[in-house]
Amino acid sequence: MKALVYYGPHDIRYQDVPTPRPKEGEVLVHVRAVSICGSDLAAYKAVSSMRSPGLIMGHEFSGEIVQLGEGVDNLKVGNRVGVITNIYCGKCPDCLEGRTNVCDHRYIIGTTMKAGSYNGAMSEFVVAPAEKIMLLPDYVSFDEAALVEPLSISLRATKHVAYEVPSRAIAVLGVGPIGLMAIMCMKNLGSAKIVAIDLLQNRLELARKCGATDTILSGQDVPALIRQMTDNVGIDVVFDAAGVPSTVNTAIEIVRNGGSILMVGMASPTLEIAYKHAVSKELKLQASYMYTTEMKEGLQMIADAKLNVAQMITSRHPLSEGPKVFEELASGNTKEVKVILFPE
Repeated sequence: MKALVYYGPHDIRYQDVPTPRPKEGEVLVHVRAVSICGSDLAAYKAVSSMRSPGLIMGHEFSGEIVQLGEGVDNLKVGNRVGVITNIYCGKCPDCLEGRTNVCDHRYIIGTTMKAGSYNGAMSEFVVAPAEKIMLLPDYVSFDEAALVEPLSISLRATKHVAYEVPSRAIAVLGVGPIGLMAIMCMKNLGSAKIVAIDLLQNRLELARKCGATDTILSGQDVPALIRQMTDNVGIDVVFDAAGVPSTVNTAIEIVRNGGSILMVGMASPTLEIAYKHAVSKELKLQASYMYTTEMKEGLQMIADAKLNVAQMITSRHPLSEGPKVFEELASGNTKEVKVILFPE
């Protein structure tokens, strides 16, 4: 089969690789849509501990079952499916307490974890455990299903503050895919005001379509504009989808006393924050990572037409164009938001 194989920074190759075979309890999926995640792009641009050379990336995908492994009798060849990509152990203290998203023994399809690498869906075919398969309703497209995984990240984060959101003011810092989906989730929860903040005007325009009531270019005086918008009170909940020093400290500045900051973006492994200011405002800092049950919940929300994730897709390309697409995305001279690849 053909696949995009990651060999290191700025080195991804479209080449022939052996077609995987499903083992007992597994299925073989013919990939129909795979989305490029920001973490895939980060690995392409620099060394990543979560992407080892020789890996086939791709953890946001959908497709059709073409082969069943031994013992799989609850699925059929031809089923349209999405895949829950977090393959946790189910036995460690974290798993037993419901924190399957932070299991130290897990694999994630398309990435390299402590447990090892697991080839992903930037390929014609990918193997997945049958227990991780989600059947797609006929009216959910393959492209939409490929966006369920990033949606689940935003959905889990917003659930941490669901009781604070209705009729409140929200700000989202960084409106790439995760930030845009956070806006959709906040709107679905009934937020009265959603302020999108980003460097790029085209993303702010898309944020409006996703439900933002106000937008601010991050080069402006963000704290002053927020004070004007909120009668000097501040924002109730700030969703940081970037995770760099400037966004975290902006969040601390614009959130109201006693407000909440959701820390979701991970662009910087370490950062210096206005710690004393956060303490003196008695803020709640809530980190959120990956998902637990949210992929199934997100798929249902798409099926129920509560969220329009398809509007974030800005282009589709054959898998063979993958090296060129990654190069363009890494250049920084692009207006792309979400790119879908598909095998020819």
